[in-house]
Amino acid sequence: MISSQNNIIISKTLSYRPSKQLTSVNLCIITLVSLVTISSLLVTSVDCDVFSSTAHLRSLMYLERHLIHTLNDYVKQVQRKLGEVKKYVDEFTQTAGRPEYSGQEESDAIIGNPIQAFQLVKRLTVDWTDLQKTLSDDGWDKVQQLIDEYQELLPTKEDLRGAALALVRLTDTYMLNMSDISRGNIFDLHTKVYLSARDCLYLAKHSFNNGYYGQSIEWFQQALQKAQLEGNRTAPIEEIIPFYNMALQIHDDLSPSFWSNVSMILNATKPPHTMRFVDGDNDDYRDYQALCRGEVARTPFETKDLNCYYSNMDSKWLILQPVKVEVHYQKPFIAIFHDLMTDKESDAIRDMAAPMLTRARVQTDCARDDEVSDTRTSQTTWFSEDEHELIARINRRVSEVTGLSTIMHLSHSELMQVANYGMGGHYTPHYDYLIVDRPPEERHLVPEREAYAGDRTATLMFYLSDVIKGGGTVFPRLGVALTPNKNSAAFWFNLRRNGEAFEDTIHGACPVLVGEKWVANHWIREIGQTFRRKCTLNPED
Repeated sequence: MISSQNNIIISKTLSYRPSKQLTSVNLCIITLVSLVTISSLLVTSVDCDVFSSTAHLRSLMYLERHLIHTLNDYVKQVQRKLGEVKKYVDEFTQTAGRPEYSGQEESDAIIGNPIQAFQLVKRLTVDWTDLQKTLSDDGWDKVQQLIDEYQELLPTKEDLRGAALALVRLTDTYMLNMSDISRGNIFDLHTKVYLSARDCLYLAKHSFNNGYYGQSIEWFQQALQKAQLEGNRTAPIEEIIPFYNMALQIHDDLSPSFWSNVSMILNATKPPHTMRFVDGDNDDYRDYQALCRGEVARTPFETKDLNCYYSNMDSKWLILQPVKVEVHYQKPFIAIFHDLMTDKESDAIRDMAAPMLTRARVQTDCARDDEVSDTRTSQTTWFSEDEHELIARINRRVSEVTGLSTIMHLSHSELMQVANYGMGGHYTPHYDYLIVDRPPEERHLVPEREAYAGDRTATLMFYLSDVIKGGGTVFPRLGVALTPNKNSAAFWFNLRRNGEAFEDTIHGACPVLVGEKWVANHWIREIGQTFRRKCTLNPED
């Protein structure tokens, strides 16, 4: 693994400020080259908060606007103070400071002149006292008070690194053009936001250090072009070139023979043409990205049994208002239930969740909220059916629609998880079940609480918002891609009727390219489903 000392040196190469000496740049390059080993290709998890939630980004946007308003007031106050200083200087210049009073004799004349003497004393009593009073109140206290009050909301350097990695991931997943991105264009969406040479250099270094070697070269090229156009204003060309040459050399060194050796050691396959080597890069991940880009289309034969229909789901409560069902896969059953919520309900849940969001964590060894990981960038919170009538009503609706028991306090269903995906928010391919992915001989190690509730039989996920671009839910082994539509819900079974896994339900949340994504997850457990989803004699059911 990479040592802490090396981590420090790498972080220096990611500094957002220009290097003062070329020797320090060369030192960073030498260190980076020495770290391009098998162990250094692993991606370190990033524990950031602000960038991973659009709710927090919105708060940050409002804070900046407040800061700008306060700073404008401060600028006006400073300008007024400068006017008072200039007024004092001008009065001196027009009287005792005139050129004809610069010599020794002229100075004696000033002292001997009662009018001049009066003005001298007046300036250094009344005028100077007023000037001191004006300057003593620097006006920065309001700005500082605002900063202190919202210190926890302000982003850190880790947030900047997380935001950079999100942009790198978006560029990689959607195969974005770096030239377009640097000019503020995302496909057909044209903005007036531009990246500087310093921005492109930062993204290039971050791409390199996270294993996206091909992408880093393109960002270095953009940095060079921007530096030339800017006249070296934000980042000089001589600073960029050593890093660019180093990236080219490393890229060239990753020859077929190199990847052959890597394959033997790590049982890895050669990365795609983008020349990346990132943790978790496998067939499922590449199919996940292709589905996110809309590149995978199922054949008519594969979709011939899919249909849409209205159904009361054998529930008396749904006879007068049947559910709109859109089937996307038969076995395992994957469907979209359209218009399962109202705008008022979904907006209310978002409003309830926004102030309570915290960085999402992935579960390991069946322990909830075990660790933060860059495999999932979102922020979440949890609601019980006892906390609010709306949650209880939605939970009952989930039960009627799925035909499964969702009583939370009996562990038939987990608490409702509301998740907000921020900049590049995503969740790499994963399973929702927690127990059956263990070898049978290890399942007795599952925590008692998890064993009592059983595994996650099914998942129902409400979409609480539309997403402008990206943010879909995809099943890479089945070729299924679900598009977020506000108030609809995605539903699928994770387990067969005999309790074993539907392994093809591995799925992922595509990165949010433009817009924001809100979802509410209901994970329904095995306990309570004994008489609702009965076993059959067919082990494939």
